Amino acid sequence: MKHSLLILLAFWKFTTVPVWAEKQIFVSPKGSDRAAGTIAHPLKSIQAALERAETLENEDVQIILRQGTYEQSKTLEIGSCGKYTSLTICPYRDEHVSISGGRKIPLSSMKKIFDRKIIARLPESVRKQVREIDFTQLGIPIADLRPSGFGRPSSPAWSELFADDVPLNLSRWPNDSTVLIGKVLEAGTGENVAEAPLPVFQYCEERPSAWFQAGSFWIGGYFAHGYASDMIRVDHLDSETKTIHTAQQTVYGFMTGADWRRWYALNLLEELDLPGEYVIDKENEKMYVYLPEDTRTLHVSVMNDPLVAIENCQNITLSRLTFEYGRSIGIYLENTHHVRITGCTIRNVGGVGISVGRGTETPGKRTLRPHAAEAGGDPKSRVVGDLMGRVYQDVLFNRNGGTDNGITDCYIYNTGSGGISLGGGDRATLTPAGNFVENCRIHDFNRVEKSYRPGIWIDGVGNRVSKCDIYNAPSMAILFHGNNHVIEFCKITNVCGEVDDQGAIYYGRDPSELGNVIRYCYFHKLSPRHRVTATYHDDGACGGEVYGNIYHNAGSLPVLIGGGHYNHYHHNIFIDSPVAIHLDNRMQNWGAGMVAPDGIIDQRLKKVKFQEPPYSTTYPFLVHYWEEDPSYPHGNVIEGNLFHRIKNIVNGQTQWGEFRNNWSTNNDPGFIDPEDPLKGFKEDALVYKYIQDFPQLPFDQIGCTLEEL
Repeated sequence: MKHSLLILLAFWKFTTVPVWAEKQIFVSPKGSDRAAGTIAHPLKSIQAALERAETLENEDVQIILRQGTYEQSKTLEIGSCGKYTSLTICPYRDEHVSISGGRKIPLSSMKKIFDRKIIARLPESVRKQVREIDFTQLGIPIADLRPSGFGRPSSPAWSELFADDVPLNLSRWPNDSTVLIGKVLEAGTGENVAEAPLPVFQYCEERPSAWFQAGSFWIGGYFAHGYASDMIRVDHLDSETKTIHTAQQTVYGFMTGADWRRWYALNLLEELDLPGEYVIDKENEKMYVYLPEDTRTLHVSVMNDPLVAIENCQNITLSRLTFEYGRSIGIYLENTHHVRITGCTIRNVGGVGISVGRGTETPGKRTLRPHAAEAGGDPKSRVVGDLMGRVYQDVLFNRNGGTDNGITDCYIYNTGSGGISLGGGDRATLTPAGNFVENCRIHDFNRVEKSYRPGIWIDGVGNRVSKCDIYNAPSMAILFHGNNHVIEFCKITNVCGEVDDQGAIYYGRDPSELGNVIRYCYFHKLSPRHRVTATYHDDGACGGEVYGNIYHNAGSLPVLIGGGHYNHYHHNIFIDSPVAIHLDNRMQNWGAGMVAPDGIIDQRLKKVKFQEPPYSTTYPFLVHYWEEDPSYPHGNVIEGNLFHRIKNIVNGQTQWGEFRNNWSTNNDPGFIDPEDPLKGFKEDALVYKYIQDFPQLPFDQIGCTLEEL
């Protein structure tokens, strides 16, 4: 009997191990790609596990990663070759797993500097602390700085350094501020000039004259308009005339006369004066680094392609993984269905954290005319590129973003060029994608590219952003294009910190972008320094439904409706702002060209065939757009809103909106805690008495539930 039992157990073990191995594939940095892929004999590389998974037909496959760092030299590809029913990639239990596009730099490779010319250019106070890294000796290629700013395509960042998982900074002057542009001697390209001499301007401070040995260096700033940051190379500085001679053009040239027209210098040895700064010397394949004290680890970003690309497949899950140290996109999706990115951390990449849908590229483009924010390009996978311009020029551009793709419970931070680019859905047919971002914490996402690289970009039809905390950005939190999107329960704070004439949530210049809802969001600590808006309906934007939001110290113009129609604001709460709502009739004056025959509005309405289904049946008022004098703002309704400690409710003419059932008061309307409006109202709050049918708003659902790291 005992002998028979042993035979039975042996048979059971023999027959069940292969089945276990087929469904679960284990990987460990200590494994071997010739191994069986079991927990006892794991594979070494994720790529080998993916290849193994592709052979498993009609299985729910798990690739389980053991603790450690998986350095990638090329994109991990998950695609249509897989025969499995579903695929999940996750860590083993609670082990920490990093998928890295960089290389770890041994601290021992940091050497003392002996080049006297280099030493002479360093601030005397730090010469003993600054070290040199020779990447030729390490066998690691480094990428040089490149222009970065408005009107330029999004592209991989330069090689960046990270100490103890925190990005280091290129040396900078001033360290934490900017200075005004002096007299402009050559404006450069300008808005209406096809070609012009390179920009030249004077500086007013003494410090730049100390850079006489620097030769070429870089400057950044807002050189003309407050929504258009840029970073360009300087050819040389003339200390006698106190002039800076640039080596590259910008979209709008250089201007003075506004407080935001400022600049700062980058990548100068002379300004390598703080711990956490470095200088790239591409010519000699070196970096000069002033490391923070007690640094334990040092990494450099290397990969210029996405860390992971999921394409032409379905039922894929990436769970509880960290993606970091790439120079480009963290995770890329295209033509995917039912994909979930859940519980992941995407950080320290040079591009956008996650991109859902393809971007575009303009091959051989050499000039800024027309610039990338208007020119667009040819569809291309695994890039963002000129996407902004393509959507601007071709409002029906379909990014092939797939359907029912969700990004949930993720941390996305310290990215170079935005948090998430969320495409999906078809504008020609108004077919929704149902892609969504939910309960994510997204912050510090503009280290490399600032202008129009929001925390979340949305385009297409029928996508959703819910319960996200978005904060710490020089520019926008959310920028969207398209139809029938929902933005809800988000907490948006400390964005638009540098800009003029931008909004935390922004869209515009296309009245066919209808059916969009912004509800139950909290806007707080938006700078009133320049023209900063919380919800910005730009240049004739129509049909926005905005309700249940809290605007608390939400910029100089919390709401801006720029000449559009049928925008509906109801049951919102405005607190502590000089103005609540800006309305204007721009299409009757400086914007008249937009509503002229064959103007940009006419072109876009014709493109979507606005007088035919599905647009004519989904948005009936749009059929009569030209019959109702599009230059005059009409149909905007502002009702049932609370204005608490607001000096002026309206900036503009009240006849451009229908105001009813609103209440303005300097007294407590019944907050549980006047210092924290998110705690809601008391049951007997006066707001319920003075605003008819004011609802009980879902304050407790606003914001992300993830803890701050």
